[in-house]
Amino acid sequence: MQNDSDKIILDNPNIFCTHCGVKNSNENYGCTRCGEKLIKKLDVEKTSLNKIVCNKCEKFDYANSFYCWSCGCEYSSQNKELISPSLSEEPKINVVSENSNQPIPPVSKTNNSGDKKSVVPKEIKGWNWAAFLIPPLWGLFSGVPLAILMLALYLPIFSDGMRVLALIGCSLFLGLRGNELAWRGKKWKSIEHFKNVQKKWLSWAVALNILYIIIILYTGNPSN
Repeated sequence: MQNDSDKIILDNPNIFCTHCGVKNSNENYGCTRCGEKLIKKLDVEKTSLNKIVCNKCEKFDYANSFYCWSCGCEYSSQNKELISPSLSEEPKINVVSENSNQPIPPVSKTNNSGDKKSVVPKEIKGWNWAAFLIPPLWGLFSGVPLAILMLALYLPIFSDGMRVLALIGCSLFLGLRGNELAWRGKKWKSIEHFKNVQKKWLSWAVALNILYIIIILYTGNPSN
């Protein structure tokens, strides 16, 4: 059975010196030109140090390397970027080499809440019952001013018919778009945090509406 080192030698019989760029045999310990210790694939993968990635072959390398150990590409000191060890499993995040005109842009963050122009994650799209049932109270704590402005509909300048139609229309709109407005309205810790908060608001919305119905029934049918 072949070990990892044997497999690397078979896959790529030659490696390059990261100090001077000269091609060497994978079996060599040091560079035949400058004597620098040759870097192997397993050495880079197991290290806890910061790394860079070659844009040509997309192999990890040490941050202080001048040449790629895999393809021999020379790195440019102007666009060499460090990669945190926690991000080393995503080699396309910070890719650099002298052949690239511009670094590949970083992967967009999942949590872009609080940004009015952000793209809302698909995981949180959908109907929001709390925004539909108790819009002003929900909007006050969810960063949605539109829901709070619905209180203005109770001013005497509006007729009962206009008020009812406006309340129904606004409630339907907030129920449909409430999650998106809340995601952009304030900063949330994560998508999971957002979902948990909305579930709690749903419980409050149901409880408050049940209480409201009980009060209406009780006051509408006073006991003798």
